[in-house]
Amino acid sequence: MVAEPPKPTPEETQLRRRLAPRVRDLAVMSVLCVGVVLLLAVSGALGWVEAITASIVLVAAAMAYYVGSTSPEPIELRKERVEQVLAEEGADGALQAVLNALPVPALHIGPDQRIHAANAAARTLFRIRGDQRSLAASVIRNPALLASLDIALSARPDASKVEVTLGSSADQLWLAHIAPFQVGNGGALMVLEDHTLLRRAEKARADFLANASHELRTPLTSLAGFIETMRGPARNDPESWGRFLDIMFNQTERMKRLIADLLSLSRIEFGEHKPPQTVEDIADLIAMTVAALRPVADEREIELVLAGPEEGLRAIADADEVTQVAQNLIANAVKYSPSGTRVSISFGLAPSMEAAQVRAGRQWGNVGRITVLQASHRGESAGIWLRVEDEGPGIDREHLPRLGQRFYRVDESRSGQAGGTGLGLAIVKHVMLRHRGGFVVESEPGHGSAFGVWLPALDQMADGLPAGAATGETGGTLQAPTDALAKSL
Repeated sequence: MVAEPPKPTPEETQLRRRLAPRVRDLAVMSVLCVGVVLLLAVSGALGWVEAITASIVLVAAAMAYYVGSTSPEPIELRKERVEQVLAEEGADGALQAVLNALPVPALHIGPDQRIHAANAAARTLFRIRGDQRSLAASVIRNPALLASLDIALSARPDASKVEVTLGSSADQLWLAHIAPFQVGNGGALMVLEDHTLLRRAEKARADFLANASHELRTPLTSLAGFIETMRGPARNDPESWGRFLDIMFNQTERMKRLIADLLSLSRIEFGEHKPPQTVEDIADLIAMTVAALRPVADEREIELVLAGPEEGLRAIADADEVTQVAQNLIANAVKYSPSGTRVSISFGLAPSMEAAQVRAGRQWGNVGRITVLQASHRGESAGIWLRVEDEGPGIDREHLPRLGQRFYRVDESRSGQAGGTGLGLAIVKHVMLRHRGGFVVESEPGHGSAFGVWLPALDQMADGLPAGAATGETGGTLQAPTDALAKSL
């Protein structure tokens, strides 16, 4: 679409008509004078140099006479024109200031369907360059937006809303508000809200409810089936009740573990934005966790090997959450390791967070590796690392990117038999996110898996103790006693 040039105002048309005869007279007089001089040069009365000089002087004199004798623009017309220009510039400047104050993309499209004003967010979103008034259709390029814009630029006074996908990512959802602009020359005003995070949150909530319903449905279905059997066909068979009750008890324990993990994950996510406020000895917490899990490992004929300092690993941390991280990692290694194998637990202090990441998750050579969570705390401060290695079946590379997702399990059947809920690694991920730490996994099928975490140490942290941090004895407690762990493993 080619925009038509703007029509001249009545004042401009009147001025052009008044000046047209004088311009014509100037042109005729200049041509006659130059013609006379050229005739004199051709006849030999003047030399060519003198003729050219005379022509220039005559034309200059005619123009000087024209300019000096032209009546100036009437003061009233000039005043009106100046006021009109100042009013337009003032309105455009005020509108631009309003758009710049908005935290969301906003732009004004004039009646000529050109973008007259846009703030920095809109220029970034639509990649608008410079101050030129580009056509809206060449910049927006979204059929739904352009259709709503046409409605706003028409005689209809109604505002409209439309959800569109903009930007480089396909899941970026924007809600555009488009309304006629009733000030100045009119046009339309477009304001966009980013609903991407809202859509992702709704999708995550829907997935969470679907997964939780699925996980709870299996044990509930099993319980309902055995209850119906005991009330029906097996009513007169008390000898089989013992076996049925054992299965029902196991399914009830599975539901209890699932609900406990859901509550724990919800509590951790609720306080994820609040950093810990107590100083804890991480070495002491890890030693307590290993001591609690050692009887369970001995029952499965799995050797727990602990390597690390006995104390001195001080960090600003939540004792219960750090204990749960160590408990989940070691318990997973014990669950999926065959009898007669070894689970190695190593931890220590590294001179930097980068070095701690290497010690936690980059100890094996050419194996599958995924950083589930990158530490938000960077710099040269010291880091505390924990690494748990097992000699189990390992994890294929195709499963590594999904580790840390809620309810995700590599082997559904094997995980169900082992009593897993699929929330253990998700809890580890969110705990380390709160502690500004990281989480990494290494695995090789047939060789085993290694899970590592790291977090900033206290002694060399740049900011020292945070406001309100308390120093004292370790307040860590295990999330479940040893007998409960034995039941879950």
